[in-house]
Amino acid sequence: MKDCEVVENCRSFEKGDCWHCKDYGLYWPVDPKILCFRQIRERKERRVARMAKKYSKATKRARRSKKKGYEGEAEVVKVLNRYGIEAERVPLSGMLKSEKYSCDVVLPSGKRIEVKRRKSGLKMIQKWLNEDKHSNYVFFREDYGDWIVIMPLLEFVDLVQQE
Repeated sequence: MKDCEVVENCRSFEKGDCWHCKDYGLYWPVDPKILCFRQIRERKERRVARMAKKYSKATKRARRSKKKGYEGEAEVVKVLNRYGIEAERVPLSGMLKSEKYSCDVVLPSGKRIEVKRRKSGLKMIQKWLNEDKHSNYVFFREDYGDWIVIMPLLEFVDLVQQE
């Protein structure tokens, strides 16, 4: 058997049980701060597994998506505040499903704004808005759905400031 590296700190050695020790399985430290090679290896393996889980592709995508949503909400609040509308970002927006924390941004009137940010998912809506230079709003609905209105930011600001 090879020489034990932690024999000075092992209570098992003092009792004469060291010959049973395989991969430091019977290591019983006098000072628990002194680790054997097996403990060091296992800690390293656990740390590597934890880091692999923390930085997996799915976790990175989720983190990136959450950050993108937060940035979009902060951007909307900043733009509305620039126009004198006291908008406030709802803390934990999207995390909790309750009336108090619903939506992403709240206006002083109590009306709430849901913020959506897409890379290129709204090309058709942009096309509809730019189709006629005299149109201000786009009304649309799915079959059997409710009407939805889309308008440019300045139109929305004028509408809210008139309230």
